[in-house]
Amino acid sequence: MKKSVEQLKSKLKLLYTQLEESLFVENNVNRNSLHRRNLENLTNENKELLTGLVVVFLILTIVFSIGYYFLIFSPNMSELNNQKSIKTNEVNSIFKDNLSDNSVKQAILSRINSASSIEEVEQIDVEGMAYPVLKNQLIDQLDQLKDKYNRVELTFNGTDNIMSVDNATVYINSSTTHELAEMSINRVDSVIIPLSIDRKQAASGLVKEGDVVDIYMNNVNFESQEVSENEELSNNSSINSTNTFQESSNTQTSKLVGGSTIVSILRSKDSGSIDSNIELSKYNNSQNISQTNTLDIEQVLSSKSAGTLNDTQLGLLLDNYGWRLSDYERLANLGDLNVEYIIMVEVPRDSVEIILKNMDNIVLTIPTYDAPSWVNLSS
Repeated sequence: MKKSVEQLKSKLKLLYTQLEESLFVENNVNRNSLHRRNLENLTNENKELLTGLVVVFLILTIVFSIGYYFLIFSPNMSELNNQKSIKTNEVNSIFKDNLSDNSVKQAILSRINSASSIEEVEQIDVEGMAYPVLKNQLIDQLDQLKDKYNRVELTFNGTDNIMSVDNATVYINSSTTHELAEMSINRVDSVIIPLSIDRKQAASGLVKEGDVVDIYMNNVNFESQEVSENEELSNNSSINSTNTFQESSNTQTSKLVGGSTIVSILRSKDSGSIDSNIELSKYNNSQNISQTNTLDIEQVLSSKSAGTLNDTQLGLLLDNYGWRLSDYERLANLGDLNVEYIIMVEVPRDSVEIILKNMDNIVLTIPTYDAPSWVNLSS
């Protein structure tokens, strides 16, 4: 009996141990499964949060990029491209004709295109880089295009100017870059034309053969303007409005030719008539003797043509007579203001038509760079 009881206890103890082990294993399995599910849930939540953060970051980046492009980058690029266009146009206006493929021009354009800021574009000194190129080209052309009298035709400000090589060199050296860009040199192609002008037009008649003059033209434009006038009537104090036309003139002066040489001058024959009166008095018997001498230069010329005067007599009388007369008038500050002149002057062939059509409105002026010997500007 006792033995049976012990066997029963032993079996119960074994069952208890097995039950306990079974419960322990099941508990561990449940705990591991729960922990695994928690980890999976936490990982999914982290992925969703990370995905949301990435999406928000991308949206903010796109919005910031769009705002930066339209508010900052695009206006700056537009202004930069505008400044580049201005500089490029400046380069093209200076380097033209045979300088369009010049290496200096290409170097300047390359610097402009590679500039990354407006300040960098503005720092490019186009005029400074172009000046020696333009000047050296014109200086070289002086020797190539000069005529047998050592002159060239220098065109600037739309005017043809016949100059000596020395004067042209001085003018080129004193010009700015843009002035040099508009300047051109050609071989002198001139003709001699007659100008029938009065004393005021003929530089006061103080020029002589060999002098250099510039030719200007006065353009007088008349404009008619309608004017309303109010007249008060004394009878009924009523006001009537009448329309009248008032004419106004607008004078514009333009230079046609520079550096023209005076070839010859003809002064009107009235200046060649000379009258002198010599009066002699005798005090003893109060007798007066008067003598009148009359000389007509034109008659003298006719006598020479007829062979009645020799060259010596004619030379003493007529040598530079017209110029000496004008010079004496200048010294005396007294002269015939109504005298007429026909002046033969050398002008570029291209300017002949406009000068002859506007002969009544042209004026000869004396340039100071090649003024006559009597001109004194030092005082």
